[in-house]
Amino acid sequence: MALAFYTTKDLSPLLISEITDFLDSQDTGHIFQFPQWNVSGARFALQRDRGSIRWFGAFGMHAPLGSTLPWMRAVIANRGPVCDDGKVWQAAIGDFIGQMKREGVAYFDAAPDWVQTPDVDVENSLRHSGWEGLGGERLSLRLDLTKPEDEIFANFRKNSRYEVRRAERLGVSVVLASGGAEIEEFLTLHGRVAARKGFGAESPDRLRAIIDWLIGERSRGALLLARSENLVCGGAVIGRCGKRCWYVWGASDKHEHFNVGHILQWKALLWAKSHGCDDYDFGGYTLGATSGPAWFKAGFGGTLVRFVPAHRMVLRRGYYRMFNLIFQMREFSRSSSAVPWAKRASFPKSAPANLAEK
Repeated sequence: MALAFYTTKDLSPLLISEITDFLDSQDTGHIFQFPQWNVSGARFALQRDRGSIRWFGAFGMHAPLGSTLPWMRAVIANRGPVCDDGKVWQAAIGDFIGQMKREGVAYFDAAPDWVQTPDVDVENSLRHSGWEGLGGERLSLRLDLTKPEDEIFANFRKNSRYEVRRAERLGVSVVLASGGAEIEEFLTLHGRVAARKGFGAESPDRLRAIIDWLIGERSRGALLLARSENLVCGGAVIGRCGKRCWYVWGASDKHEHFNVGHILQWKALLWAKSHGCDDYDFGGYTLGATSGPAWFKAGFGGTLVRFVPAHRMVLRRGYYRMFNLIFQMREFSRSSSAVPWAKRASFPKSAPANLAEK
């Protein structure tokens, strides 16, 4: 079962359909691993057994030190590689690492969407296989959508229920975007809110391409737009893989009389439930928060999930020592305190910045 490698240009519509079906079939599948999510320079690897895909990964290739050492390359798999079968995952990842070594890659970072369980010590197993943990908690909230709609709503925090009903009373409507003009309205809002809050927003071209794919492919995702007096005042982007839906991006303007984020999330949950999802992932969470995005998300209920931290496999020790030295020198020149890159996680806890929460 040798690995097959592809670039974006190599992926035929038939192969993309096969990959999509595989990701939808895996509990550890994630929207970030779809070929359509990844940039044109990404690479893909898959393993088949009896003609069917058993293991798949989408990988970002980059130069971690930029123009300083452009020939030093690293590989990142954000929420991947994907395979529910642990033995198959381990065997295939060994083959992938071997290929990356032959190509001269310095290190490889992986962060599959693996939920920590008390009976399986995945981190210890990875350490014994030569992986280094990157530290940092990866948390999220997941809401069970198999319950009746009324029960889901009743389990919201009192204030969250109030905000949903207040927005409805004041005539706020939420509609599903269907075309380019509505995407542009969201991009304008997203850029404006990002500038106001000081977030580094994704490029409009990338956002546009991903949202266009999500709303263009049947039941893959949605862009929800909230309007008040015919003006867009908020938006949320959600994406589905299998029976799970993720909150990906959001933005909203402040309004004196209502908080649009609550009604957007409620409509997003209903979309996910109506499209066969069993749970809704709020896209990251900070434990113990009493304000901000995490407090907002906790108002809808949900169960805290802890993911196995991102791990790194160093492939070329000499390059990696050079990489750490240069990085520490840069940090020292900026702040007079060196921070070893080897212990800095390369992955966000969640999707790119959600700007909708109050």
